[in-house]
Amino acid sequence: MILVTAATGNVGRELVPQLLSAGQQVRAGTRHPQGASFPPGAHAVHFDFGDEASVREAATGAQGVYLIVPETVDTETLARALSVMKEAGVERVVLQSGFGAEQGDNPLGEAEDAVRASGLNWTVLRPNWFMQNYNQMFRRGVRDRHEFAEPAGDHRTSFIDTRDIAAAAVIVLTQPGHDAREYDLTGPHSTDRHAVAAALSSALGHTITYRPVDDDGFVDFLVSTGESDEEEARGIASIYPPIRADDTAPTTTDLHTLTGSTGHTIEDFAQHYQQDWLMADG
Repeated sequence: MILVTAATGNVGRELVPQLLSAGQQVRAGTRHPQGASFPPGAHAVHFDFGDEASVREAATGAQGVYLIVPETVDTETLARALSVMKEAGVERVVLQSGFGAEQGDNPLGEAEDAVRASGLNWTVLRPNWFMQNYNQMFRRGVRDRHEFAEPAGDHRTSFIDTRDIAAAAVIVLTQPGHDAREYDLTGPHSTDRHAVAAALSSALGHTITYRPVDDDGFVDFLVSTGESDEEEARGIASIYPPIRADDTAPTTTDLHTLTGSTGHTIEDFAQHYQQDWLMADG
């Protein structure tokens, strides 16, 4: 039995069906299980880091946990949740961190420290920026304005498809040999946002434009397209400095090492999710 936390999120919604396809029993953890929809065979359970009873109930009987920690969860709360998981019989935890999180003080780096200190068998996955940001965070801008705006200049990022993150997670959750290992996951190419716009343009059959902006312009864009409120948009803007420092540009071979695949390209992604930019809200 494997518990997937944040099972309705970008990676969780890909990981749950991939685990089921691999023959695993899956519990899909979410704060709102009543309104969640999962593939047949997945058991939706209530999971909230701040509610120890929900952590214990969701973890009891699970051998492994795929752990996605919201930025709102502090280190003490996470450490207690990990302790509850261990008491409930969990043996292995796979933490989804972020590319470059091991550098300097940040919430994901602190989460990594908490997992290493938990006494559980652990593995850390550090995926780079998700391709799925473009059919999630920028969906309305692409659909309604045929553009997206980011405070990223012409800097490059080795974007990764969440389907590939999920494939790597299946391997480390179900196969031996990954304890106390850290994997930096990237896509096969490092591209700038103009190349992303070109891929979207090709998939959608009309021109999509990338508009470089400063932080204020980024906040205005997300708020005006209805994708975010100002507070959330400011928080997202605050995580762009590593991009502007070219820290997200390198590619690694870790995904290929784990899965035997170099991963989906940005062109693959745009073609696969084409309908997402054509759908009306609701």
